[in-house]
Amino acid sequence: MYLTKLLVRDFGKFHNKGMDLEAGINLIIGKPESGKSTLRDFLIGMIYGIPRREGITRVRSNYELRKPVDGNGYSGTAYIKDEDNTYLVDRTFLAGAKKASVLDVGSGREVRLEYNDTLSGTLCKTDKNTYLDTKCIIESDEYEVKTDMKKYLTNITLTGTANINKTEAIKYLENEKKNHIPRPLIRRLDELDEHISQYDGIDDEIEAVENEIKSLNEEFIMEAERRKRVARRLVENEDGTVSYEADVTLEEKIDKLTERERSYGASQAKTEEELKKEKEEKKEKKEKSDVPFTDRISVIIGTGIFVILIIAAIVYMLPFEAMIRKLFIIFTALFVFITIIDGLREKGTLSGVQEDAVPDEAEFNKVLEELKEEAEKQEEVEFDMSFAKQYQDKKAELKEKEDALLVRRNERAKLRAEFDQVFKKKSELEEEVQAIDFAINKINQLSKKYREESFSKLLVHISEYISKMTLGEFTSLTFDEDGELVLKNSEETLPISYLADEDVGKVFMAIRLSIAKHLSKEKLPLIIDGTSMLDSVSEIKAFVDILSGMKEEQIIIMTDDWGMASVFESKGVKFNMITL
Repeated sequence: MYLTKLLVRDFGKFHNKGMDLEAGINLIIGKPESGKSTLRDFLIGMIYGIPRREGITRVRSNYELRKPVDGNGYSGTAYIKDEDNTYLVDRTFLAGAKKASVLDVGSGREVRLEYNDTLSGTLCKTDKNTYLDTKCIIESDEYEVKTDMKKYLTNITLTGTANINKTEAIKYLENEKKNHIPRPLIRRLDELDEHISQYDGIDDEIEAVENEIKSLNEEFIMEAERRKRVARRLVENEDGTVSYEADVTLEEKIDKLTERERSYGASQAKTEEELKKEKEEKKEKKEKSDVPFTDRISVIIGTGIFVILIIAAIVYMLPFEAMIRKLFIIFTALFVFITIIDGLREKGTLSGVQEDAVPDEAEFNKVLEELKEEAEKQEEVEFDMSFAKQYQDKKAELKEKEDALLVRRNERAKLRAEFDQVFKKKSELEEEVQAIDFAINKINQLSKKYREESFSKLLVHISEYISKMTLGEFTSLTFDEDGELVLKNSEETLPISYLADEDVGKVFMAIRLSIAKHLSKEKLPLIIDGTSMLDSVSEIKAFVDILSGMKEEQIIIMTDDWGMASVFESKGVKFNMITL
């Protein structure tokens, strides 16, 4: 892919500036401050856009720097050739506006961008940062070059890309690992475990109290039955014999008391889950109605009407007078109606009485008071109901103890719930720590593999270009025992940091050109901004030889060296020259 026609409508110092680029080498020559770097940013911007801010991806941006001098517009147009297709890219760089439109010139159809504001993913696969680190070579001063070159080569060596710093990445992951180690949660789990252990045996204590209440209930029922027997009267029969006569009212009241205790004993024998299940079943049964068929009001009324109709039919078949027939039917209907009402009253339907209702605490006390009054009336009979009051007091004491134990059990349940939540959070953090450890190990493995396999081959190519660019002064680039980059020649080994200023730029250019040739996986324009490190014609010739051998689809060189064109001509290298 390469650029052809450009129209810089409003960009930096340029307004409606047009120029034609070609495949192969393009030499853009201009004096300092003529706009070469501005044009470089325009070329990059037409492919990748210029975001207003860097963002989390750290895409380098010159948005404010390249805004038009007069403040109008901020746009441009470029034709891009990709194999047999030509595309017209029209772009505005203003924030908030539609960024770019791409037209397929051959078909006349607009091409939908895979990602907003960039041709990456549509016309190319290389992202902006990778492009800047491989295909865009920008000249810097000697100090920056030394610093950048070491960082650049270290990153390339360890990660295969210049914008990923392995050391910083692992440092970041190590800090994240420290933040994810769940020490406070582990301490909290220990505290909760200690608190929960204080409630050991609570279930056994509750069970013991419930059994004690159950035994008390059974004793009360037995004593009540005995008291019923004591309360019977000795009466003389007509034949002279004697027998015991029960006090029905008294026995009904005592039975009512014991009924509640029998019910309590049965319910206590069941677990909470069983009681809940039983309650739901009773509710469901009630909804479905378990009333016998013959006890249903609709069936009773229907049967009554049916009887009346049968009687009426029989009466009309018999030879009675009309008045007698009417009276017979009326009295029959009245009899049926009264029978139905009486039957409903007997079943308690009309009074709302529930036969199986278990008395509550208030009703228990009421019956107890009635029994006391009854005992006072029956002075001639030894009948003492104080046992019921003693039972009630003792049971109240046990219930209070049971309630206190239930409160403690609820406290334990809350602690266990918190323990489960903290344990879940701790497990999640431990999984994060494991993932971070895996990432660190993976980075180290991949880095080692890349350094041993890929970069060792790349060093050979870099050394070849360094030898050409330095005219044989240095023959190779390698790492010493401490992992520092060093240059070698036949006589000495020199750390990069010790390079003379006049050599730094040439070594950096050689490294970047080698990276562009051997690491870039796509045919994209190679941009070289600045060639002042080339001090002699011999060095320029070596530079031209390297460019000629790279076989790039498009190379755009921006320089203020007017003599470079004559070197290209002397070498017989075809190029397209543009002056600014």
